Amino acid sequence: MRTDKEPTGNSKYIFGLNKVRAITIIRNSDGISRAEIAKMSGLSAPTVSRIVEALITDGMVTEIGEGKSNGGRRPTLLAFSGSSNYVIGIDLGTTKTHGILSDLDAKIIAEAQCPTPVESGFESVMEQTAAVISDLKAHLGGDDKQILGIGMAVAGLINRHRKVVEFSPDFHWHDVDVVRELKRHHNLPIIFDNVSRVMALGELSYGIGRTYDHFILVNVGYGIGAGIIIDGAPLFGPLGMAGEFGHITLEKNSQIRCDCGNFGCLEALASGNAIAKTARAALRSGISSDLSDMCEGNFRRITARHVATAASSGDALSRRILGEAFEYLGIGIAGLINLFTPEAIVIAGGVAEAGDVLFDSVREAVRSRGLNKAAGKVILKPATFGHRAAAMGAASLILQDVLSLEHADHITMMPKKAFAEALSDSP
Repeated sequence: MRTDKEPTGNSKYIFGLNKVRAITIIRNSDGISRAEIAKMSGLSAPTVSRIVEALITDGMVTEIGEGKSNGGRRPTLLAFSGSSNYVIGIDLGTTKTHGILSDLDAKIIAEAQCPTPVESGFESVMEQTAAVISDLKAHLGGDDKQILGIGMAVAGLINRHRKVVEFSPDFHWHDVDVVRELKRHHNLPIIFDNVSRVMALGELSYGIGRTYDHFILVNVGYGIGAGIIIDGAPLFGPLGMAGEFGHITLEKNSQIRCDCGNFGCLEALASGNAIAKTARAALRSGISSDLSDMCEGNFRRITARHVATAASSGDALSRRILGEAFEYLGIGIAGLINLFTPEAIVIAGGVAEAGDVLFDSVREAVRSRGLNKAAGKVILKPATFGHRAAAMGAASLILQDVLSLEHADHITMMPKKAFAEALSDSP
């Protein structure tokens, strides 16, 4: 029985797949001729010519000059053109909503942000998000024609079949339709996904993914999640909910309750939210700390950033809290490495700004808990785009969709090798 993710076999579908092949080759080159594209892709010269003309018409490819001659006419070189097409990336966080307007080459044209009114409910958050999008669009004179779409990074379980946020502990949302609500304000294509996987897609499109095919992005912010890239493709799971790294149980007898309702989750022990809660509880118990002065006696104001700042200045309580949190995080990451054996681990999110103290703890855990010597050779590095990681990743959702030419659901869920085999079967 044919499913909706299987090829239709018609010429339009095959032409689309061949376009994906050609534009991927062009984007990964510094300038390439039509003949070289034909050689690398296995497509015929007439097919390559038709595809290239279509891509030039779409503004996705441009001619950049002539290459070296091998005895005949000098070939015309082609390059990916990202500067005339724009995307909007939205990082929908619990404290602030951060948006960027960028071209397809990842050049940021404009940024906008505002506080996220989580307590006001879903509709208010969407209205505020729509306002951020409007601010970004204004930099292009309000011309939607130049904007290919809006990508969004959202914390929570995303059901890809139903296209809803099924559950978000951070926002306290159940079964909300982000696209439908935003379409009331902006008539542009909108794609959204879990924030950690979106960050990983950003690395795949613009960052470490250019070097490694197997890596995991661990997002340590208010919560904890993971975006898993295997053979150059994201791991979604059957419903699109894979990667909830923060909700593995590390302390079965823990009295610390996670926002998801369970006890002893990694997120309840090592996230930014957990670090802040632990610090507040310690201060209320009467433990002396520089944190008291930093928050002027209002313990509710304490954040993980305060704890990190105090720890860097030698505050004993803050150092202990971070040490325990990062030890748990290291244990969890060591488990990920044992399970997936990635080439690299990318650590993103606000807590990653703690720098060496975090990375040193994770390296020590990996060294002591890795099952083999290869575990110690896994590359550990911060996210390429720092605090812009989620917004850039959100923008890459549209880039991925453009490059797959409306075959995103079929292509992004296929491993790279299977995708290559499917292409090789096409005429």
